[in-house]
Amino acid sequence: MSNDRPRDSARSLGRAVEIIATIAMFSALITIVASLVGGNGLRITDRPDGTDAMMSIVAQPSAEFDIDLGDPLPTTVDEADGTTSVFGQAVVEIGGPLTVTASLLDPTPSQRVIWLIWRVSGPLLVLLVVWPIRQMARSATDGDPFTARNERRLWLIAGLVIIGGVVVSMINGSAQTIILGRSAASELFIVEFEISFLPIIAGLVIAALAAIWHIGVDMRDELDATI
Repeated sequence: MSNDRPRDSARSLGRAVEIIATIAMFSALITIVASLVGGNGLRITDRPDGTDAMMSIVAQPSAEFDIDLGDPLPTTVDEADGTTSVFGQAVVEIGGPLTVTASLLDPTPSQRVIWLIWRVSGPLLVLLVVWPIRQMARSATDGDPFTARNERRLWLIAGLVIIGGVVVSMINGSAQTIILGRSAASELFIVEFEISFLPIIAGLVIAALAAIWHIGVDMRDELDATI
């Protein structure tokens, strides 16, 4: 009876992961479809005034962008305890970096294509990564998760996270740079290409887990062979 409890716990955890993975897949799929049929895609859901086609990008303004935050409240600072005479609380400084939203009201066809690739790439990667995770969770509910097939799935997930994550990061940086750089407000924003190496770290962690999984599979095979 006690030997069945860990197995039941593993099956319950597998079912929970499978449900979460399924929800994540449906959410990613809905995001992809919404982007394709929206105002910057096939415009199936576009309103008559075309406002759905407006695309917004948050970026850091350049020095030529004159931003007036207004005059600060007239306060006096008490040097003894570092509080202001108006609020009686510690002084708070407000500064940069600031971000501004740029809204393109009438994007060009090329901007729409770049926008779609940008918006679809992330959810598509989620679909590709979550699918093998869901398969692994299902194998845990059906029986033993420590199989060679699940080991291959882990290596696949690691590769998708590393390669796909870096590609999506490059697409994100390139899309914002190209769209803003070709817009009428290009001189008002700091247009810089940025890439994240966080997917490489996450992928290496998953690869390490796959290596450990390989050891577990070998130990299970050796145990089965001796019985």
